[in-house]
Amino acid sequence: MRITTSISAFVIALAASALVAACGQGSPGDPTAATTTTATVSGIVRAATGAVIAGASVTVGSATATTGADGRFELRNVPVGSATIAISAPGFDARSVSVSLTEGANAHDVVLTPRTLFTHQSTVAYLPPGIAQYRAAIVFLPGLRDPSTGNPLDSRRIVTGAPGTGPCPIWCTASELETVKRRSLELAGGNVALVGTTTLLDQTADYDKLLQALSQVGAQSGHPELANVPILFVGHSQGGCTAYGFTRAHAARVAGFVTMKGGCHAPGPAGAAAAVPGFFLIGRVDEPHRVANITPVFEAGRAAGAPWSLSTDAFGHGPIVDLDLMFAWMDAVLTARLPATAGAPLRAMTETAGWLGDRSTGAVATYGCYGAARSGASWLPSREAALGWQRMAGGNVVVSAC
Repeated sequence: MRITTSISAFVIALAASALVAACGQGSPGDPTAATTTTATVSGIVRAATGAVIAGASVTVGSATATTGADGRFELRNVPVGSATIAISAPGFDARSVSVSLTEGANAHDVVLTPRTLFTHQSTVAYLPPGIAQYRAAIVFLPGLRDPSTGNPLDSRRIVTGAPGTGPCPIWCTASELETVKRRSLELAGGNVALVGTTTLLDQTADYDKLLQALSQVGAQSGHPELANVPILFVGHSQGGCTAYGFTRAHAARVAGFVTMKGGCHAPGPAGAAAAVPGFFLIGRVDEPHRVANITPVFEAGRAAGAPWSLSTDAFGHGPIVDLDLMFAWMDAVLTARLPATAGAPLRAMTETAGWLGDRSTGAVATYGCYGAARSGASWLPSREAALGWQRMAGGNVVVSAC
């Protein structure tokens, strides 16, 4: 009898278990019931212009999808609740979006911003969006170190727009930095890349670092022309010496150079740099050794016919204050030098095509009308640049017809 009872109980328990399994869950109030709900996430990834982005990677947790030619994606069996959609695509800044997913279908379109900052080692390049092909790179080279702290200098904040907390790079105030970046981006019809870096010395190894950085940024951004694009240097102190030294070594690559108040310019013959427009700046109350270095380098180049200018401001070791003069000079040089066809050699600027400034009187004249010795005069690439030079020199005579 005991055996029969046990068998009956076993049969009843087995039947109850089968019934629960057949139903798939316990009673609605059973806390042990297994209930699983999931979500589906779908949408379109677009650029700010509205164009769809194919090949974008979209991730939610462990689920990943890639957008098709129509920019669409779909992720299935994603847990409901709070989640983060992570999106990335070549040429665009990565983006993360926080969402709350409900059971069933969830639609979330995403807009990506074109990537503008590219980094290689200690170099940062700002590439304004919407440019099919860049025509030039404006490279800002800082000095060796901050005289007040001894810390190395860094021109990358000019490019990134970030205020920074370290020593002053070249220009210091937020207004100066914004103005320099904005006006630089207006050069060459806006088809320019801006490049900032930590200190580069006047030596072959550092020239190669810059060339490698431009090549790498070109590869990262899908703009291979940056590997060979013409360069216009803006250098202060050590950076000016490096800009000039790079030009002596790679003149065919340099559209022009601005060198401000360096005391380390190579004193030997200018060589190929004598064919490249240059702007030298001296500070009237700067250290005498800088004046003693810049002046003979400039005068030797001018004697060889170099299209170079020399200005002296009323200040110490700071960079140029008259930004109108600097940008008038830069704009005239790029306009004259950049080839009509991308990739072609830079166009030459002949000495006779410019203006000359008398360093003693501040008078300016076209090359043909200049009456004093031309070999010691400042050479300016345009009337606007000549008038800007005269403003700093303190003259008032302008001779444009003779």
